[in-house]
Amino acid sequence: MNKEYNQAKDNFIQHLRLRYPTSSTAVHYEHDLKQFGVVIDKPPREIMRADITEFITIQLSNGCSAATVNRRLASLSSFFEFLANDANDDHWPNPVIWSFHRVKQGTHLPRDLSEDMAHQLWQAIEQGPVRDQAMIALMLDVGLRVGEVVSLTVTDFEPTSSDDGLSSLRVRGKGNKERRVWLVSETSQLLQQWLVERPSVSDAALFITRRRRGFTRRGIQDRVKHYAACADLPKNQISCHRLRHTFARRMAEARMPLPSLSHWLGHSHLKTTQIYIDGANPDLRTDYQTAMTVLAETECTTAQEQRPHRAVTDDQSTVPECVTQARQLEGSEIETKLKGLPIWLIALVTKLLFTKQLRWQPHHRRARAGQWLGELKRAWSWLVTERSVNDLEQLSRADLNAYLGHLQQRQLSAYTIRHFLTTFFSFLKFAETEGCQVVPGLYRVPCPDTPKSIPNPLSQEQYQQLEQTVVSQTAQMAPNLTALHRAWFFILADGGLRISELQTLTISDWNPKQQTLLIRYGKGGRERQIYLTQRAAQAIGHHLQHRADQTLQAHKPLVAVNELAVQPKFVRQTLHSFAQSVGLKGVTPHRLRHTFATRLLNTGKMPVTTLQTLMGHGNLDTTMRYVNLYAKTIRSDYQAATQSFQTQTNPDWNVWGDTIEDAFEQDETVNSPQPAKF
Repeated sequence: MNKEYNQAKDNFIQHLRLRYPTSSTAVHYEHDLKQFGVVIDKPPREIMRADITEFITIQLSNGCSAATVNRRLASLSSFFEFLANDANDDHWPNPVIWSFHRVKQGTHLPRDLSEDMAHQLWQAIEQGPVRDQAMIALMLDVGLRVGEVVSLTVTDFEPTSSDDGLSSLRVRGKGNKERRVWLVSETSQLLQQWLVERPSVSDAALFITRRRRGFTRRGIQDRVKHYAACADLPKNQISCHRLRHTFARRMAEARMPLPSLSHWLGHSHLKTTQIYIDGANPDLRTDYQTAMTVLAETECTTAQEQRPHRAVTDDQSTVPECVTQARQLEGSEIETKLKGLPIWLIALVTKLLFTKQLRWQPHHRRARAGQWLGELKRAWSWLVTERSVNDLEQLSRADLNAYLGHLQQRQLSAYTIRHFLTTFFSFLKFAETEGCQVVPGLYRVPCPDTPKSIPNPLSQEQYQQLEQTVVSQTAQMAPNLTALHRAWFFILADGGLRISELQTLTISDWNPKQQTLLIRYGKGGRERQIYLTQRAAQAIGHHLQHRADQTLQAHKPLVAVNELAVQPKFVRQTLHSFAQSVGLKGVTPHRLRHTFATRLLNTGKMPVTTLQTLMGHGNLDTTMRYVNLYAKTIRSDYQAATQSFQTQTNPDWNVWGDTIEDAFEQDETVNSPQPAKF
């Protein structure tokens, strides 16, 4: 590590310790800055944007998560801001450019314990001493952080703090913020019993070790891991923070108001609490089940034969095989495809794609890299041949406009041209970080306007026709094929999944008791939990029973062909075949997703905000573009609104006449839904 960098780091850490004496910020920042200093051995003044990019690339290639990399970026950004202020140098640039360097994180559901796992863990804890029972109960049944349990003192416990007889604890949380929490009788009794057994020591900590001193964070974490092993639970799935998440999920399911829960957990912002309870939305299940019940008014009339249950083994690994086996586009492949172009360009594109692939989801890396490589190769091959551009500094706005004109002559769509420009601008920005000179006017080339796409869902009649065809045709197949095709079809039709999400589902993502699927590889990295119908759950169960796998391990694909994850091409072709047999054209998995959204919203029982959650959209406007409201829905909404208005203004006023009603009846385009047969 460079001596000048090391000295600057020490000064910054000392500043943090003085400013945040009770926080662990300095410890984490020091670790992050050490990591950077080992990789980039330069004085602070010589560190440039390209060095930050190199550090990020190495961190991602070492398997660091996006959250970890972004936290280290925050440490570096604060570090360089401190140095510039300390030197009183207004011309010292911060090499961390958030708009360029930040790694997209997405959103992730909290990792709480299932009720079965929580019960199994607590049974093991009950065999231990009272001290451990009380200590762990404060995290599982009260929701305290492990650091808050460590900082508790004997005087923080008040046996009776109110008229209702509830005991309470004074808790010191993050930022030295204090709050009070109350204890149910069971937890209070455990604490009182422990205080009776607690030896008299000089340490004021509420919980002390056999060495007669207070616990550390690591000490409590080790006790939790110990009981996880005793309960025969995977250690990597049990942690102190997961106990806290479990408490939050339980309170959310019990409909504790969000502001109260936020205060109880010690959160400064409601948004933080919402992240904790994203996986526990009782209204989401209710809305989904109500809407699906409207779609299928009667029970399924075709009962499926019950088959023996097959055990699912948990090998403590839940990473889908299609993700772990995903290959990147290697440097040698890139060089081969770019053969004949300038050497400097080959080197730059190779480095760009290697850097970008680490930021993309593993199962998308090779395909997306191939798309980027094709666009850049075609563009530069044309620019070198037709415009004699052999150096990046020679590239002008006129050259780029000429190439766009070439694309338009080939009658490529505005979407394709827009995607190319996005790729090309990313290439130019990357080239700048590598020290290349780029003409600023290139960024002023406008992207073509793209028309607003209109969703094209299947009508209710078309969907029923397709569904009945799938059921009838698969009934003539071998049992394993019947189960396979019905599994992927009803997951898509009743769950609204993207085809890439179906491909990355693992057995561990399926909860048969709750009939829920955990979507861990959603678009934009957004995790979500969805609910499935009884028929979809049966289809998944039958598919697992007919699998050729000798053992159904947790990391195995949920829907598989010959033990490999079902491929998008296979699903598309099979779905096309089913649809074609009844004269339906253009039926794709994504059109099924459009149909799912439209069918649910048109029941009148599905709030659009709930549908947004089910679909995994970050923006409500995206959900609205997916749906296509039928005339019946528009009519009923309009009538309800006008009736409400009439009642408030003039109860005797009746605006609806036979002529208008007849007009609405003529515009009716929705048939009453037929019961699904499965």
